[in-house]
Amino acid sequence: MNKDSQKPEPVDNSTDLSVDKPTALDLSIPSRRRLIKLGAVAVPIVATLASRPALAWHCKSPSAWGSEIINPNTSLRTNEGHQSYPDETWYISNWANNTARGSVGYSALPWNKFFDKYSDIKNAVNSNWKKVKISHLTSKGINCGTASQTAYACNVLTSGTSLQKATITAQLNYLILSPLTRNEMEQCLGFPDLQRMASGSYSPSGTGVTWTSDAIVKYLKDNWIAL
Repeated sequence: MNKDSQKPEPVDNSTDLSVDKPTALDLSIPSRRRLIKLGAVAVPIVATLASRPALAWHCKSPSAWGSEIINPNTSLRTNEGHQSYPDETWYISNWANNTARGSVGYSALPWNKFFDKYSDIKNAVNSNWKKVKISHLTSKGINCGTASQTAYACNVLTSGTSLQKATITAQLNYLILSPLTRNEMEQCLGFPDLQRMASGSYSPSGTGVTWTSDAIVKYLKDNWIAL
């Protein structure tokens, strides 16, 4: 018998639904872990899929720091290989001036929504958002850092430090938008994290690194939590 006739025929699995094929998720996250870069300095923020995303919330990009470079299967251009969230956060300027983001179809005024949730403060300032003080925000758990308790919030959001403006805005956005709206910001970042960031020194859980105030501001802005 010809030995060649004993060779097994090659198996074609192209149409066999029982064959496991790599999914988009398998391709997008090598070793099922992610690493985020902070600026030019690599900051290891590693999280398994079983835990919450590695401090990355944004509706437009796989990650603010280096995901496309680290993982070529994700794409900033096509939005492949990541989960998307609607962009519904107010900017610092929106809170400073009580303006809407009408250009993206979000017509709600931030301080009006704040008053809807906190009627006690609304009554205390007679519905005048310009009269809301830092002490009012502190009473709701917002950490305003070194901002004076007697200062008006709108003034701090206009002329305060970059850290004050970013962290106060981030906390306001969280309290008013999450989990009340569909942006699911709370799935990636807890309010206690934002409170700690306001101190100007923050250590992401399990990383062994500490962010400076500049790094905190960069994170909040790059991830569209407080822009």
